[in-house]
Amino acid sequence: MKYFFFSLLILLSISCEEIVLETDISDKNVILLAPSNNAQFNSTSVTFSWEAVEDATNYQIQIAKPNFANATEIILDTKTTETSFIQQLNVGTYEWRVRALNSSYTTPYITRIVTVVSNDDFSSNVVVLNTPINNLITNTSSQNLSWSSVIGATAYQLQIFDNSSTLLLDQNLTTTSYNYTFAEGSFTWKVRATNGSDYTLYNSRTALIDTTNPNIPSLTSPANNTTVTNNTILFNWTRTPVTGSSEFDSLYVYTDSGLNNLLLKDRVTSPHSETISNAGTYFWKMKAFDVAGNVSAQSGTFSFIIN
Repeated sequence: MKYFFFSLLILLSISCEEIVLETDISDKNVILLAPSNNAQFNSTSVTFSWEAVEDATNYQIQIAKPNFANATEIILDTKTTETSFIQQLNVGTYEWRVRALNSSYTTPYITRIVTVVSNDDFSSNVVVLNTPINNLITNTSSQNLSWSSVIGATAYQLQIFDNSSTLLLDQNLTTTSYNYTFAEGSFTWKVRATNGSDYTLYNSRTALIDTTNPNIPSLTSPANNTTVTNNTILFNWTRTPVTGSSEFDSLYVYTDSGLNNLLLKDRVTSPHSETISNAGTYFWKMKAFDVAGNVSAQSGTFSFIIN
């Protein structure tokens, strides 16, 4: 029994040593870039930015009113992988701070003061777009376009353009979202805010809508029922690409005609070689995929024999 527990302790020790440990970043400091300390704004959109910290995986930004020592309200407490964050702030004085994190360590918070004096410079505000993500590639045509409200805004103007810059939609809204069903293709959507007299700049994102399945790969070699003597098999196939998102092929090799025992699966480009050690009969097929999530039907199945 003692030997068992001693062996278990050794195994646990080895397992712990094999865990990849995060780099200790606790002695580093986040360098804040903007706003400068005690900066004052005449618009309610404030962009907070800082330098990246090596070995950090994300950053925690907090905003308190008027400060953290005597906070009447925590305006923001969130984590981001980016090195900037845009926040709407009402007129008032705020304390903001940022720290860097990874899964094991954190840096100290670095703190500054910022004051929103007024919203007189309404046109300097930024409309923060929320969904969908920028550079979206999807096979879902219906999308909920959404953005964050701007303090003092009375309406928002949403525009959608196709890849030839043709205006497809020009909609004035009092809400901060709009459901739109796209056709196939590449699109740009953008939003600006107005307070009735002034306008912000447009903020824009792009989307690629692709609902078409890739063509089915056509198997070439090894030809069906081929016998080979070389354990390195060169697979060849053809497929006509479809306009839209990027496409790729997957190779499947089985050891049985029922295609139940999968020997290998790999994302490949024609021609592609694989080394199969054991002699026997093998069966292979292909499927095509695209980045938008579309999948072709499977190809036919060919067999080959390794002597």
